[in-house]
Amino acid sequence: MKSCKIFPTPPVYLDNVRVPQRHRIGEEGKGFSYQMKQFQEERLSTISNLRPLEIAIEQTIDYCRQRQAFGKSILDNQVVHFRLAELQTEIEALRALFYRAAEHYIAGEDVTQLASMAKLKVGRLSREVADSCLQYWGGMGFMWNNPVARLFRDGRLVSIGGGADEIMLQIIAKGMGTLPQGQV
Repeated sequence: MKSCKIFPTPPVYLDNVRVPQRHRIGEEGKGFSYQMKQFQEERLSTISNLRPLEIAIEQTIDYCRQRQAFGKSILDNQVVHFRLAELQTEIEALRALFYRAAEHYIAGEDVTQLASMAKLKVGRLSREVADSCLQYWGGMGFMWNNPVARLFRDGRLVSIGGGADEIMLQIIAKGMGTLPQGQV
């Protein structure tokens, strides 16, 4: 196994490891089931990424209110305030999806489909918000300490951790009954 030259990650081998019975977590043979349930919890926890998106929009509004071009604030351009309104609407719609999934989870229902949809959307919306806001910040958006630049960099991880977008799409397609036969 090769490791990345930038962030070396050596392989870990656990050969002939014995774990005493008293250290076992849960029932024997149920580890995969436990992990699958944990994935849904992890995916639902990505709701925490909504607030940074709102903050990016709020800070972009403040910046665009102050930034002047052609004698008026950037925010006075219809394309800017309409786009920010669209993004805020997407955040609220996504929040409703998370709340619906959480209600089902609390009721003890299977939330695989809803959690996968919410996680997919929050990852993609993170990129969309970061890209749009960065555009309105102009060159200032590329400054290392700019919060929108940070969202642009760090928000990308949301679509990778806990299952990549492609995995979420596969889960969603399976739940819809559209995944071709023989695919997992």
